[in-house]
Amino acid sequence: MNLKQILILVLLITSNSVFAQQSLNEYKYVIVPINYDFLRLKDQYQLNSLTKFLFKKEGFETLFDNEVRPQNLAENPCLGLVLRAKNNSSMMSTKLIIELLNCKNEIVYTSTEGKSKDKDFKKGYHEALRKAFQSIASLDYKYNPTETPAIVKKEKIVEVQKPTDIIEEVTPVKVETVENPVDVVEKTVIEDTPLAIILYAQSNPLGFQLIDSTTKVSYVLLKSNKKDLFFLKNKNGIVFKEAEKWFAEYYTENTLVKVELLIKF
Repeated sequence: MNLKQILILVLLITSNSVFAQQSLNEYKYVIVPINYDFLRLKDQYQLNSLTKFLFKKEGFETLFDNEVRPQNLAENPCLGLVLRAKNNSSMMSTKLIIELLNCKNEIVYTSTEGKSKDKDFKKGYHEALRKAFQSIASLDYKYNPTETPAIVKKEKIVEVQKPTDIIEEVTPVKVETVENPVDVVEKTVIEDTPLAIILYAQSNPLGFQLIDSTTKVSYVLLKSNKKDLFFLKNKNGIVFKEAEKWFAEYYTENTLVKVELLIKF
């Protein structure tokens, strides 16, 4: 590799680091799962507690996903990042990667892979996590409220068919007219901001019930004959999987509501 190639590589690494730092500076909170999906128990090997500690040490406000949200985070989930740990371990070594997802469930940061060859599970996981976290620590994070992403606004579209008349139009309602008078038809589609709150699926003879970290039942899912499609009990709607994401769609009177769900089966 010649000098020019080395300089280009250094510039690329530096620019990526600066971009990641600016990107993380937008967020105040990191939400850590109390149980990683590759481990059987809550906070097994104290790995989740160590994760929370490392982010707090760097200046992030941290909380477990089963804790009550602060008011500003509850009102604006986009202030927080949801942490996901990927386990790439093999028989010879423990390997972990940290991913941070925003309120749209988009990955905004991926750490370098941390690796350990220690055969003791707790020591191996701790060493791999600390090594993965080194790339995050090097970003010199500092929360900057001026860069905080705004709350994703709900979009409401109402289509009305009526006789041709002079009708006031109020934003964001769109009014269309036709020659023949017909009944008023209202169609409302609400795209909710994906919540940082994870819903846990508990199986039952008819399907599943989805509970939050406080064990409150949010939805009851009834089985259908189609894969990844459930009927909603006590609601005129369904829960389905689309593009690797889960959504609930149901009617409230004449209003169609569509909400993205973060479900752990």
